[in-house]
Amino acid sequence: MVEMMVALLVLAVLLVLSAPGLTDLIKNNRMLSYVYSVRAALNGARAEAIAQRNSVTLCRSADGQTCATAAGDWNTGFVAFLDSDGDSAVDDPNELIVISKVIDEDSLTMVYSAGDAVRFDSRGYAAPGTQGTFTVCDDRGADYARGVRVSAGGVVTAIDPNDPSTTFTCP
Repeated sequence: MVEMMVALLVLAVLLVLSAPGLTDLIKNNRMLSYVYSVRAALNGARAEAIAQRNSVTLCRSADGQTCATAAGDWNTGFVAFLDSDGDSAVDDPNELIVISKVIDEDSLTMVYSAGDAVRFDSRGYAAPGTQGTFTVCDDRGADYARGVRVSAGGVVTAIDPNDPSTTFTCP
């Protein structure tokens, strides 16, 4: 009986010591998973622009059908659509490309340095003024943030958080 109590005490101590590390692991994996989904959506929008030989816009969206008009972060989600006239507005529901995502607002926040939308032209280049950096943050702040960069050439890359030249700003 004493041996079992000692074993349970050791197990309890190990659980108490490992719980914070496990929580960080879960938060890191959740954030990394979201960064990968943002990167995939951006690459999908760019590929669709090249395939359709038409502009494609990826914008903030609360309903997965239209672009959000109120200023703010990207927590409500995003949607991609063919944007023939370049006005960053869904003119026809048939233009929607099935790339939409809503994030868990309680744990993650995403902001985009270039504003409300990314527009890729028919050659896959990011339209002037729409290239920038997506930053994904959680309650741990900028030290644990991750990012995705959209270059002027339309190239979408994940940002290495261990690069000393990288600084993230979280809301």
